[in-house]
Amino acid sequence: MAQSVEPKVVIVGSGISGIAAAHRLVKAGFQNVRILEATARSGGRIKTGKLGNTMIEIGAAFIHGPSKENPVFCLARDYNILDAKALTPENQAVHVDEYPPLVPNWFTSSGQKLNPECVQPALELFHELIDNTPQGKNHKKQSWPSVGDFIRSKVQRRTAKRWKGKDKNTRQLLLGVINTMLKEECCASATASMYKLDLVGFSMYEHIKGVDCTFPSGFEGLIGNLMSELPTDMVTYNRPVHCVHWNNGENDVNPVTVVCDDGEKIAADHVIVTVSLGYLKKHHSTLFSPPLPSQKLRSINKLGFGTCDKIHVEFESPWWDADCEIIYLVWNDEENISDQVSDLSKDWTRKISSFSVLKPSESGSHVLCGWISGHEAEFMEKLPEEEIRRSLTELIHTFTGDTTITPKRIMCTQWFHDPWTLGSYSHLAVGCSAHDIKSMMEPLPKRRNQTQPLQVLFAGEATHSCYYSTVHGALLTGWREADRLILHHSSSGSFPYPDMAGNVKIVIVGCGISGVAAAHRLVKAGFQNVRILEATARSGGRIKTGSLGDIIIEIGANWIHGPCEENPVFCLARQYGLLDPKALTPENQAIDVGGHPQGLPNFFSSSGWKLNAEDVFPAQEMFAELMTECSEFQCQKGEPCASVGDFIRKEVKERAAEKWKNINPATRCLLQCMISNMLKAECSINGAHSMDEVGLGAFGLYKSLPGLDCTFPGGYEGLIKNLMSELPDGLVTYSHPVQCVHWNDAKTGNSVMVECEDGERITADHVIVTVPLGYLKKHHSTLFHPPLPLHKLHSVQRMGFGTNNKIFVEFDAPWWDADCEIIYLVWEDEDVMVDQIPDLQRSWIKKLFGFTVLKPTERYGHLLCGWIAGHESEYMETLSEQEVTCEITQLIRRFTGNPTVTPRRVLRSQWFQEPWTCGSYSHLATGCSEQDLDNMMEPLPPKGSNAPPLQVLFAGEATHSCFFSTVHGALLTGWREADRLISHYPSISPSELSKSKL
Repeated sequence: MAQSVEPKVVIVGSGISGIAAAHRLVKAGFQNVRILEATARSGGRIKTGKLGNTMIEIGAAFIHGPSKENPVFCLARDYNILDAKALTPENQAVHVDEYPPLVPNWFTSSGQKLNPECVQPALELFHELIDNTPQGKNHKKQSWPSVGDFIRSKVQRRTAKRWKGKDKNTRQLLLGVINTMLKEECCASATASMYKLDLVGFSMYEHIKGVDCTFPSGFEGLIGNLMSELPTDMVTYNRPVHCVHWNNGENDVNPVTVVCDDGEKIAADHVIVTVSLGYLKKHHSTLFSPPLPSQKLRSINKLGFGTCDKIHVEFESPWWDADCEIIYLVWNDEENISDQVSDLSKDWTRKISSFSVLKPSESGSHVLCGWISGHEAEFMEKLPEEEIRRSLTELIHTFTGDTTITPKRIMCTQWFHDPWTLGSYSHLAVGCSAHDIKSMMEPLPKRRNQTQPLQVLFAGEATHSCYYSTVHGALLTGWREADRLILHHSSSGSFPYPDMAGNVKIVIVGCGISGVAAAHRLVKAGFQNVRILEATARSGGRIKTGSLGDIIIEIGANWIHGPCEENPVFCLARQYGLLDPKALTPENQAIDVGGHPQGLPNFFSSSGWKLNAEDVFPAQEMFAELMTECSEFQCQKGEPCASVGDFIRKEVKERAAEKWKNINPATRCLLQCMISNMLKAECSINGAHSMDEVGLGAFGLYKSLPGLDCTFPGGYEGLIKNLMSELPDGLVTYSHPVQCVHWNDAKTGNSVMVECEDGERITADHVIVTVPLGYLKKHHSTLFHPPLPLHKLHSVQRMGFGTNNKIFVEFDAPWWDADCEIIYLVWEDEDVMVDQIPDLQRSWIKKLFGFTVLKPTERYGHLLCGWIAGHESEYMETLSEQEVTCEITQLIRRFTGNPTVTPRRVLRSQWFQEPWTCGSYSHLATGCSEQDLDNMMEPLPPKGSNAPPLQVLFAGEATHSCFFSTVHGALLTGWREADRLISHYPSISPSELSKSKL
């Protein structure tokens, strides 16, 4: 099919996702972009209004998680539309999940105001359960389909024990508090009932740190600022779309035709659909021709979309405490654990769980915002205003005991009856999974289709994998789909990008994946003066493919961890055709392994016995349970131990005393030895010498992506080669180490001067430093002048960076089972649960926890990859190949009991002695926190300086907030820093933008 010279893009919907997509496309130089908006305004479910003289949010109210990871917060900060308090580091560092630290008032339906201490037992229990709902990656099939079922079951069990000494009235009051909190959760999730919310899916939502904040002048201020940077005629208002005709065979140039309600037909190359999930559910059959694929349609039907309404109520004077921020209503007569009202017409107000107090009160106004969700909210929308006023007045009289209180003004939202939204926001209903969200975001037509790709793309909060229901989720999906088009047209060479910031000089230090990614992004965006300085003779950094005989092996990065739509490495590898068909299947992408190696195991003991998997399963089960708990301390106020290792040992001793009390001593000893083996495995996974060095409090910051880890049949370096092939020749200077980056350099016209070891001096406006953390730790004092600021230096020193090496061992024949995928070596003298070897010279080999079996056999023959971390790994690097081969041979003969087993070939990696890496990858050591990751990624000079900004930027896996230690984390940080510069230098100013041609 012919390709138009300048791609025509139509965006359906001018909510935040549509605006974000347009913003991104325009910045990248797309000129034929048009937004079609059904209503008379932009913003969608962001809508600011007034109640008397008080500004109120009819739609989105909060920035959830206002910190550097939240793009909405970053935009609002840059537009200067936030309160000073929201900008403080303290506010951004607090972890609150969905429970901001608000000062409450509690009222009961008997007209009593409660002491907050009275309800504390119920709150503690409820938060304990909500914060520890089972997660799909760590649990088998659940006994409870929904969050509501889980809460009810657990509350009944735990209260029988915990509250058995409390009188009947107190127990009933506490159960009423549980019901209030369930109704609160209904509002948070926009669901009619928590019994409709999938239990495993509930844990897919991810919180961002920071105390939720509001916009003093209204959320629409963000929309106004974004719209001011778009061409004035880009949006056509009051223009509903009737149907999107895709795979349009009638038009050889533009495969999509958008038919509007007024009859206008618009030809386009791509359409980004950003309508709400509620609208899709109701109108999908007429909105698309041909109809949506059955898989996508099933996901639309399975995903939940509900109503959460607000009732703004103004009073002449407050009936709540002066410092009160939220008012909770507890019904005394709700004996059963429930969040639904049986008689809507009579009792719909029972679903109102709380009122937020709008602060500060302006012009003497005293306004509350009540929250109501589900069918009760939908019923309320149909009532006359006078009926709502009467019911609300009666509700307040009941709870305060004061019949003189009268609302001055009332305003209710009506999101369910809004024809373009048909509700508020999405949730994962019972039966939903990550696969449904992936299906939601998948463009049309599907990839295997031979027609023109990316005809119809989908954005909006319901298409985000972990931030669904939020404004930042919606915004990110708009960027995601815009980036999809930018990548498509830049790689196909079909779109001539404008000259953007052509005179800006950028130097990138390091040609690993983060440096390559940054250069790729910058070049695509039009930056022409980009240069990479690489200390070695090759690109790729810690991605390094080698060979053992004729077999391709990975000396460095091995897997795509979490090969799914959210993983950019997977998406690029798929685009370049570098993966096996199995890795591309939806089934493979939907599996969630939690970042741990999977596969059929063989277990061997140091006495030469092959163990049954059942013999060690109790240890594996307990260890997996404890690792899950380790990930949860990050969301809590304190942790019982400083390190993961300390916690594991402490808990195993305590739990084994109970759980394994009926197991014979020899088997108990074996299970404790298995714990030692798994601790060593964790050392390799985390790139740490010992799990005693990995911080417990920050352990949960790492996020795993769904998908069964996969490899590159032709080698990981194939990804680097494909990316490099799209960069200009001569962009990289090899064998050119950097000696010092001089920043805040007043001697040159540019901000930065890069001094190379061969004496060359390169002036630049910006330098992106992508060297490994190990190199930074060793050379920071000479690499930067002036030195790094203390807060950044302290974070460099606190962060952990260790060694994880591989030992490849080839055999003429296998000594493991035909279906075996991973081999564990259990030392029977390690029942004290250790992951460190005291005598390196004699026993370093004991740190090698096992081998992965390289598959398929047709490709790799009989080849194993052994894993060894820490100081033992570093010591191994000092030995000769002959010494390593001898130790490996003795090890295998001991564990198999077969003295004839002899390796054919052995090859090991040596990442610690590599002068440009000084190790393998990073981890959060004891004492580390999120602030350290923030400090790592912070550009120089720091904010608040009067010097030119963004002189030195930092990328690399150790600077990613949740994907540290991974290739996709490294790649994303390269994109992040490139985007930082792209945003700093808009491709073309709004005044230069030509009129929309659609």
